[in-house]
Amino acid sequence: FNLTENAIKYNRPGGSVRLSVTPEPEKLLIRVSDTGPGIPERFQRSIFQPFFRVDKSRSREYGGVGLGLSLVWEIVKLHGGTVCVENSSEAGTTVAVSLPLR
Repeated sequence: FNLTENAIKYNRPGGSVRLSVTPEPEKLLIRVSDTGPGIPERFQRSIFQPFFRVDKSRSREYGGVGLGLSLVWEIVKLHGGTVCVENSSEAGTTVAVSLPLR
C-alpha cells in the first residue's frame, strides 16, 4: 500500500501508476512504476530510512511523517525479500519488491 500511495502522491498531475506482479521460479517480483519527476540517485537508498524525505520543503504539503517506505523495507525484509529503486529518471520511477515463494 505504501509504495502505491507514494507513487500516486508524488506523481505529476495527470500522471499514471502501474503495478505488475511477475511470478518467477523462486520468487515473486512486484513492481510499482510512476511517471513522477524521479528520485535523484544520491537519495535512492535513503528513501527507505525512517523520516527521510527527498524534498523537505514540501513535507507538510503531502502529509505523513516519512515512515511509509521504511515500513515497506522492514516488512519485506521480515518476509525474506528485498526492495529497491530499480530505475528512476525524469520520466518516472520503478520500485521493485522481490519476495521468496517459500
